[in-house]
Amino acid sequence: MKANEAPQEAAQPPKAPKRQKILVAEDNPVVRKGLNNFLVKWGYEPIEADNGDTAWNALETDPTITIAILDWNIPGLSGMQVCQRIRMRAAGPYVYTVIFSARSSIEEQVLALEGGADDYLVKPAKPSLLRARLGVGQRILSLLAGPKPDPAK
Repeated sequence: MKANEAPQEAAQPPKAPKRQKILVAEDNPVVRKGLNNFLVKWGYEPIEADNGDTAWNALETDPTITIAILDWNIPGLSGMQVCQRIRMRAAGPYVYTVIFSARSSIEEQVLALEGGADDYLVKPAKPSLLRARLGVGQRILSLLAGPKPDPAK
């Protein structure tokens, strides 16, 4: 090393951004795999559940899950029952909840939204629409988290 050179520290790889976890509760393995593939491509970390009981257990044991995509007609607890339990719990983070269902009537969509869902997508949904709706969920979660500290202070 020359006298005018500063010692070099070992280069540290940049830290990967923390991937947001999204619960995917869907009993159809083809649909679940398709959703998971898109979520991974978009930078999310999908947590899979093939029934409502597994979905609820995941939400109760992992407080870092802040978005849930719930099929209405999953075995065990229905997606709507999971959604209602999320809204009734006293502790834990806010979970932005999307009901993803083949039920397409306006009445059922209203029932889901009035029952606690934040959004409703009718199957099959265009991936671009799902991605946009997840972006809305992220904005709402950011607002609920409050202002970020000013680094200049």
